[in-house]
Amino acid sequence: MVIEKKSFLAHTLVMPKPNSSSLAAAAKVRTARRRASWKVVVADSFAEAEAETRAYWRAATPAERLNALEKLREPFYGKDQIGGRLQRFLEVVPAE
Repeated sequence: MVIEKKSFLAHTLVMPKPNSSSLAAAAKVRTARRRASWKVVVADSFAEAEAETRAYWRAATPAERLNALEKLREPFYGKDQIGGRLQRFLEVVPAE
């Protein structure tokens, strides 16, 4: 068995180093976006927390539910399995 070694050219992208003020501005934008979209709910019991969770998912649109499902599925099966299909087979049955 012979294993061939292949060489690849590494392409590097040179980008300017961001300054601290641009990083701080970007952090503020991310923080504002999170605060606008996140909702914090405090529950006094596990039953109340379960009820809040169920109410949240009942109010979610089908697209939001599918996006959440995809976020959970991808770590388990990977991105390469996204387009996978069931294997098909052909069976020849003689005519009687």
